[in-house]
Amino acid sequence: MTSTAVRRLLAAAAPAGLAVATILATAAPASADTPEGWPEEPSIDFVQMLLILGGIPLLVFLAVVALIYGPPLARGESVRPGGEQLESQWLGGPRKSAGELAAPDTEDSKAGGAGGRW
Repeated sequence: MTSTAVRRLLAAAAPAGLAVATILATAAPASADTPEGWPEEPSIDFVQMLLILGGIPLLVFLAVVALIYGPPLARGESVRPGGEQLESQWLGGPRKSAGELAAPDTEDSKAGGAGGRW
């Protein structure tokens, strides 16, 4: 990098640095003590903190993974990237492909594809 590029980079980053410094300077008065009438907060030890801050997100992650990978694994499908290709599925419809649908038998028949009248 040339010195001109470094100067431009520093000039572009200066407003962001000023904003961070302003936020940190004005946040100091916000640190107040607990009011006298309130009960003392119970302290938690390091193990409880790890269980709460690490265990709960881990359980949520495992639940999401189970919901995503559970059904395909229960059906015996491969979940590997680039695995076997699935056949086309039309849930609740005929087992034929779209090109094999029956044509309308009579004028009032609703079989076949889309249609419209004026």
